[in-house]
Amino acid sequence: MSGSILKYYLLSLFCLHSSLKIICQDTTLTLFMDFPYNIRSMANNQNGLIFIETSVGLFEFDGKKYKLIDPQYKKGALVYRNGRLTNRQAFVNANIDFVGDWERNKIWMPFLPKMTSNLISHAKGKNGKQFIGVGNKIYGVKIKNKFKIDLKGMSTRNFSWIDSNFYVNTYEGIFKNGIQFLPDVSHADALFYDEIKGSVYFSFGNKIIQFNLNDNIINIKSYIDEIGERVYFTKIIKFQDKLFAGTTEGLVQLNPFTIFSKKIFINDISIIEEVMYISTQTGTFQFDGKKIKKCEFLPDVKTNSVVKIGLNYWASTSNGLFYYNVENKNSEKILLNKELPYLECNSIQKDNNGFYWVSTNSGLYRFRNIDEKIEVYFPEIEFNKRSCYSHDGILYFGSVNGIYSFDPLDFPDLKMNGFSLLNDFNGLPILLALFIITVIIIFLYKRKNIFNSPADLKIENKLDFSDKDKFLLQLGAYILKNLNTVTVDELIIYSGMKKRNFYQYLEHNYKAFPSAIINTVKILKAQSLKKGNSGIPMETISKYTGYSLSHLYLVLKEDDNPIQKELDILRNLKY
Repeated sequence: MSGSILKYYLLSLFCLHSSLKIICQDTTLTLFMDFPYNIRSMANNQNGLIFIETSVGLFEFDGKKYKLIDPQYKKGALVYRNGRLTNRQAFVNANIDFVGDWERNKIWMPFLPKMTSNLISHAKGKNGKQFIGVGNKIYGVKIKNKFKIDLKGMSTRNFSWIDSNFYVNTYEGIFKNGIQFLPDVSHADALFYDEIKGSVYFSFGNKIIQFNLNDNIINIKSYIDEIGERVYFTKIIKFQDKLFAGTTEGLVQLNPFTIFSKKIFINDISIIEEVMYISTQTGTFQFDGKKIKKCEFLPDVKTNSVVKIGLNYWASTSNGLFYYNVENKNSEKILLNKELPYLECNSIQKDNNGFYWVSTNSGLYRFRNIDEKIEVYFPEIEFNKRSCYSHDGILYFGSVNGIYSFDPLDFPDLKMNGFSLLNDFNGLPILLALFIITVIIIFLYKRKNIFNSPADLKIENKLDFSDKDKFLLQLGAYILKNLNTVTVDELIIYSGMKKRNFYQYLEHNYKAFPSAIINTVKILKAQSLKKGNSGIPMETISKYTGYSLSHLYLVLKEDDNPIQKELDILRNLKY
């Protein structure tokens, strides 16, 4: 076979398999150790201590050595979720779908050599070092990259270069050139620069800051009367010479204040060809300055952003990346990896080399054409909504770990393991063999079943039920400590009582079911967070309490939800 034919054949093979992701120069896995048993699951707790579940029991792994700590462990697959180590049983009882966690772990498949198992686990150690467990092997994650990370460790939202100054909104406040600006502000979200007025607008909670660059005058306006205490701004933008804002309950005009929609949670707003596109939890809406209507050509799913690049509209959604071509009226779903159908996409940008960069909740992806290979960078990092930007050829993506910026010119085009697919064919026999093996592995993956799910690791306390007030306070304290994951079965085990006796005890002393007690503690915690932090976003309260956002709005609709009098002592807990 001649070199040109082989070159054409090889490139054709790559085009046929768009789901293939290559090992990037920026993230690699190195074999750390051979474990004596097959790893069923592996996860860390909040202190960075790693636990490994096997057929012979539960092991503890400190990043260097391991030891068996529970040979009788039978509680199922481990997972680190919502700041807490859990196992399968508690979440099965809570009827929680764990496809999201499995999708995240599957991202590591292309980084691993040929293997016999697709049960992949990811964990972080005390020193931040990361490990992957698969089969009987533990791999260490190594990151070598050309990325710059600013405000490392901070969760960032909107940011912008304005008059040679870099402004960034974070959960810890607003920063200007890396230094905290307006120190009393927390959970900053929206950011907009009005060049005509020479003002920068920031939002935190239901308040908006107007900072005049000409005289450094700062004005802070609360919109609590207009939008409510529990509603917050997500986006500020100018449209038809008027200032608009997206909120967690709809679209508003700021001056004069006008409400254009209600009950839609706005994730982002973009202006495309004199039409406003509103990305929401229930799909995309269009606004012409007078009326809002549902966008008919974009998917009716949770959408995080909409942009137009060339002839295509791109919608980044909770179920992948979509595009709509205005010439052929074609709408198609583009999965960044066909084996990751639930990968949540947040934003997309195109660089000057013709590559698309997509931020997701599990890494940063790059591709050139929709039917070519896809690369992934930082699969261990969760990138944020409303947190991407381009300036002077540099791309910026915000994450829960700061802002990742880079020059796209620093990245090679179509490279794999040191070989150039277009120019360097000295190693083609090896490259072709590796590719065929990879395709076989991907085929085998698709025939396998997805792994199990998770819940709490150790529950040892037994309560004294001779004092009903003390019993309820201890039970409430346990619920509060494990608020976003606690289940009824966990409470029964924690109490040291049999299930029937536990229910009878609660009915006799408090006239309540266990779920009512859990719900009461959640309500009191949510109220406490809201009263103690007036600008706190509902998303943060949702993470603390385990309530969905929609349920949370109902819970906090009244200033003081009625608490059953038999459970009133729970107010004495430290929320």
